[in-house]
Amino acid sequence: MKVVNIKLIFLLIILILPLYNSVAENKVYDISNELMCPVCQGQTVAESNSQLALSMKEVVRIKVSEGKSKEEILDYFILQYGDTILAKPPIRGFNLLLWILPPGILVLSILLWIIRVKRNNKNRNK
Repeated sequence: MKVVNIKLIFLLIILILPLYNSVAENKVYDISNELMCPVCQGQTVAESNSQLALSMKEVVRIKVSEGKSKEEILDYFILQYGDTILAKPPIRGFNLLLWILPPGILVLSILLWIIRVKRNNKNRNK
């Protein structure tokens, strides 16, 4: 009976281990996808194959295996490289303008276009 129990436990470990590794790799990918590669133009660490990006992925992998949270890992890289390392800039300070300005310009353009169309319709009716 003990041998059967040991075999079942061993089998469960073998079946669960790949799932744990898959979850860890997904977390590594998600975090790497939020970091910009300092060497490559417009690529995240997850997309890049540069030596620096590969070493950054390894640091992320090590920190994930240590049980660090996503925020702790991102904070580590922000301390090393500054806010520019983030693929999505934080919504504060000057970056707030980067988040508000494009939608604001779009709304303003649509409003101006509507006003112009209405004026043209009024001029044609006269």
